[in-house]
Amino acid sequence: MGTWKIVDCPLNCTPLPGVWSYSVKQDSNGIISKYKARWCARRDMQMPWEYNNTYSPTSRFAAVSTVIATAAQEGMDLHHWDIQGAFCTSDVDTEIFMQPPTGYPLPDGQCLKLCKSLYGLLQSSALFYENLEHWMLDYGFTLIGQDGVMFRLDRGSKRLIVSLYVND
Repeated sequence: MGTWKIVDCPLNCTPLPGVWSYSVKQDSNGIISKYKARWCARRDMQMPWEYNNTYSPTSRFAAVSTVIATAAQEGMDLHHWDIQGAFCTSDVDTEIFMQPPTGYPLPDGQCLKLCKSLYGLLQSSALFYENLEHWMLDYGFTLIGQDGVMFRLDRGSKRLIVSLYVND
């Protein structure tokens, strides 16, 4: 996946610590279907020079309501997607060095240099939004509305409207 690479720690660098986040997923009957573990950055320990932008626009309730009303009026289908591992798909825009996850031994003087964003980084949602926005525009979508989170794609008589909600 290329999330990080092992490097010699730069002088005077204190690698950002992380924390394991555990969750239990249940099916519709309440039966445990899987256990999940995720290595997250400790955002409370992140230094100001380790991020540029933390803002990620998200759809307002009124915008989502407008999309739903438009779909109903024009007989459009509605779909919802949750992008799994979304924050781990974007390249980082600054140098970030981290301690390895618990149980992942490294030789003295080495640390992890992030190549991709991780959950917990202050800039994760902004990086994901920038990545997705570039893809949408490259694919032919146009931005609609003033929030910067609604996209439209017209192909002949077909129309696709996407309203983004970036949740950290």
